[in-house]
Amino acid sequence: MWSTNLNTSINSDGGFLNNTRKDGQGGNVQRVQTLIPVTIKLLHSISPIEDPTFWGIKARMFTFVGLIRNVEETATKISYDIEDDTGTITALKWLEANKQETDRVAEVNTYVRIVGMLREQNDKRHILILRLLPLQNLNELTNHILEVIYASLKAEAKLNKNRKLKKNTTNDVSNEDDLHYGMSSQQSLVYKIIYAQNDTECGIERSEIKKKVPKSILSDVDNIIEFLVSEGHIYTTSTDDHFKTT
Repeated sequence: MWSTNLNTSINSDGGFLNNTRKDGQGGNVQRVQTLIPVTIKLLHSISPIEDPTFWGIKARMFTFVGLIRNVEETATKISYDIEDDTGTITALKWLEANKQETDRVAEVNTYVRIVGMLREQNDKRHILILRLLPLQNLNELTNHILEVIYASLKAEAKLNKNRKLKKNTTNDVSNEDDLHYGMSSQQSLVYKIIYAQNDTECGIERSEIKKKVPKSILSDVDNIIEFLVSEGHIYTTSTDDHFKTT
């Protein structure tokens, strides 16, 4: 994209950039640096800002592309109002004591890529600029949009995979419980309907059970209740048609 010591591209792991350095004993120390491509709207939607997380990924730094709409310069900092198609945010660049050539002010109506960290002061969010680079051509803008889409889709796929694994684990536990009680899925359903009314004085009445079950097993409810009674899973209360679980 352009030559810089800070890699702003996204790898196949959805934004994690691995840097390896040598420690004092000559061994390798792994440091994970998270740089996530975003739109300005996404920057405003992060919560909480103290420990920002994007798509389940802890985020330390962000990169985005926008158009400079306003510039204010003081002796200690340069303030940019940056706009993209999704919103506007202020980006601050603090100046060194001896102003360098790299601290020159970017011009209004110039497209730039910014790498920085999200901050908040007086309930207003801004970006602390680590790197500001003018775009060489609009292909870089298109590339950034694709990076945002790619990162969000990949992260969403990971989240869905984790949810599916969690759901399967929950289902496995539920199935183990049903097998433990020697129940089929239909018997377990009726049992749970009865169990939900255990706090009432007389439990639940047979006709109410039939109202709560799917129509596909309605004709089997009486047989299921008889099975649950015979196995000691439920018992009658005030009448032969009122039940509670044991």
